[in-house]
Amino acid sequence: MGSAELVLSEIKLGGAPKVSQRIDSDENFGRSVTNGIATGDSLWLQVAEEIKPASSAAEASLTIALASALPHSPARVLALLGGKYPIEEVCGIPFLKADSSFVTSYHDEAVAALGRAPAPPLAATRDACRVALDDARDRRLERINPSYIVKNKPVAPRRAARKARPKPRQSVTPQDTSSSR
Repeated sequence: MGSAELVLSEIKLGGAPKVSQRIDSDENFGRSVTNGIATGDSLWLQVAEEIKPASSAAEASLTIALASALPHSPARVLALLGGKYPIEEVCGIPFLKADSSFVTSYHDEAVAALGRAPAPPLAATRDACRVALDDARDRRLERINPSYIVKNKPVAPRRAARKARPKPRQSVTPQDTSSSR
């Protein structure tokens, strides 16, 4: 649907708001843009810098794309974080379907990539991203852990034991059993 160069030229000609709206209205275009950003390519990350998500769905898609790009281009992604792309969201492992092995491997890759980011200009953002990654990993793994599910599985309340109704007492009248009559 388009290369980063075409999208950037469309931004220059029509404006960033128009391209942002097109991400919402044209599913193929939106998928192309988010897939491009997820590669971590510098031109696609420039597209992410230029546009502002027009809806919460586009914002979520771009957040996931930036999270995917983080292990590939940590310095460029970190430079975009803070304003329209919150650190806690991008670094919070925002993927929809993530099993424990994916969460662990993504966390390890992202942490290793953050170690390659230049320290002085991006140190605060890098450190905040690392904290968000660690918190998200712990939170996600806690949710996935089967013992957590069993431990916190809702249990139906116990039924109260029914009390047996006492049988009405039958009055016993003494009968005369003598044979003297």
